[in-house]
Amino acid sequence: MPESQIYIHDLKDFNFTSRHEKVDRRSIVTMPAPKIGNPTPLGLSAFAMSTFIASLYSLGVFGIAVPNILVGVSFFTGGVTQFASGMWEYKVGNTFGGTGFSAFGGFWASLGAIYTPGFGIQEAFGIIPVAPNATINEYGLCLNNCERFDGGGALYAATNFDLFTQYHNALAVYNAAWLIFTFIFTLACLRTNIGVLGAFVSLTVAFMADVIYHLTPTNTVFLKIGGFAELTTSFIVFYCLAATLLTPDLSPIRFPLYDLSKKH
Repeated sequence: MPESQIYIHDLKDFNFTSRHEKVDRRSIVTMPAPKIGNPTPLGLSAFAMSTFIASLYSLGVFGIAVPNILVGVSFFTGGVTQFASGMWEYKVGNTFGGTGFSAFGGFWASLGAIYTPGFGIQEAFGIIPVAPNATINEYGLCLNNCERFDGGGALYAATNFDLFTQYHNALAVYNAAWLIFTFIFTLACLRTNIGVLGAFVSLTVAFMADVIYHLTPTNTVFLKIGGFAELTTSFIVFYCLAATLLTPDLSPIRFPLYDLSKKH
């Protein structure tokens, strides 16, 4: 008759300090750890798609003016999906990926909140979105110092010039915080690979351009520079996604990332 086995999760039922039964350790069977897949491709895909869409908004491609699509992407693709992948990165022991994906998940969710009327953020600054072909008078917004401005594809009416300035200064501070965060991650990438390093360098340029634009909102040159940097970032991240996802058991096509780790 085969010897009975004791599984590791059943050991809690044995009080070895109070009982004197002899337990044969050879009979203890450890349960295998659950296998967890690689969460990195999920985080990269969410980041790449969100950044790609946001960059086209910044560049005003195809005359897109209403930000509602970007709001949905920010909350769910950029926000929820990236945050979830970040938590799974922590689970597999990747602090860099866990911190990066989780933090940028928060970034995208907060960006979506800024453009969601229910949060009242833009409304607090007197910023109201208007249709591209509409006049300010149609919305009854022509108050003192009322002016219309390009908000990166979307058009907004500013009902008060002082609040308009405060709004852009606040966004400059917001982007400056993410600029510092991204720059630190860029330094942390110096010994990873060219793909990841290139993505963070490009993203740093994008945040820097956004900060300058919001400090000088009448000059849209830096808005476009930021848009092109975001677009470049998205393409690099798409490349990193392909390099990570297309493993030898899935595809014969390989995308090298060019390792930068220190060789001993």
